[in-house]
Formats: sequence, C-alpha cells, structure tokens
Amino acid sequence: MLMHNEKPQSKFRGIVTKVNGGLAKFEATLSIAILWLLIIDCCIFIACRYIFKIATPWADELARYLLILLGWMGASCAAADNGHLDIDVITPVLKKLTRNPNKILAVLHRVAQVLSLVFMGVFIYYYTVFVVKFAKTHTPSATLPFEMWIPMSFVIVGGVLVMLHTILNILLPYKPPVEDTENAAPDSQMEGN
Repeated sequence: MLMHNEKPQSKFRGIVTKVNGGLAKFEATLSIAILWLLIIDCCIFIACRYIFKIATPWADELARYLLILLGWMGASCAAADNGHLDIDVITPVLKKLTRNPNKILAVLHRVAQVLSLVFMGVFIYYYTVFVVKFAKTHTPSATLPFEMWIPMSFVIVGGVLVMLHTILNILLPYKPPVEDTENAAPDSQMEGN
C-alpha cells in the first residue's frame, strides 16, 4: 500500500528490494541457528568443566568460531537495512540551513555507502590473499578436525555479504531518517539552555 507522497516502485527496484530482503531473511534465520549452536556449545562447555570436571577444549574453540560467524552474519543483516551505527551530525545542521535537506543527505548517504564498499572491498581482497597463503600451510585446528583456513574464511563470507547488501542499497532510493519526536529533547535542552 502506497502512502500519499510515495511513488510506485519500478520493477527493477522491486526486484532489488526483494533480493535484499530475502537475503537478509536467510541471514537472520542462519544467525538464529548459529546462536542456538553457540548456546548449546557453551552449555556443554560449562557443564563439562564445572559439573563433570571434564576438559572440552574443542567446545571453547568451536564457540570462538561460531561467535565470529555470528558477528559477521549480524553485520550483514545490519547492512541489509542500513542498520549500522552512525553518527548523524550533518542532518540537524542541514535541517536548519536548507529547505530540503533530503536531497543533500541522499548524496552524502550514497558517498558514505560507496566509501564503505571501497573499504570492505580492499579489506576483503587483502584478507582473502592472506587466507589463501595461510591455506597452503595446511595448519590444522588445535582441537577440531579441520584446517584453520575454514573458520578464517567466515570473515570473507560475511564481508562479501556486507558488500552485496551495500551494492543493493546503493541501487535503492534514499530513505530519510525517521524522526523520533516523542523521545527527542526540547530545543532548549539541545542548545544547552
């Protein structure tokens, strides 16, 4: 249902929105499964250590890898809807200085997304080069039955997903931030009076 001031989406933008949302939904579902695995793993680790007095170093190592994967899945889910933390200093200034700050904010938002994409691209490129070189050493995990390049590749998977969401968001129109007028401080408090 369209609001009175919204334009209908083009077919391309509709597809991009569906792909971005569908991928985010898959990542969120995967994150829930990873979180449950992490909880079960930690329960086993804690029970074995403190109740049964049995050493389970594999559970500690697995928890680390699951936490890394969960962090990158969360980063990718946040990238899907521009949910990453940001500091918004420019918006209040533009609202005071211009009549229509959303046009300027849309350009600045695109610039920020492109800079994020470039940063992630450079980071993932060099990290991938590092992981490929490391994989050639065939270094095994300390307690688990696989080589170390496998959990190290979780960063690459998460980074590529973040980049994909960033590209999809660049293709979508800018949505101005929603103002929270209920919880906003009065102007006198904001100016320090």
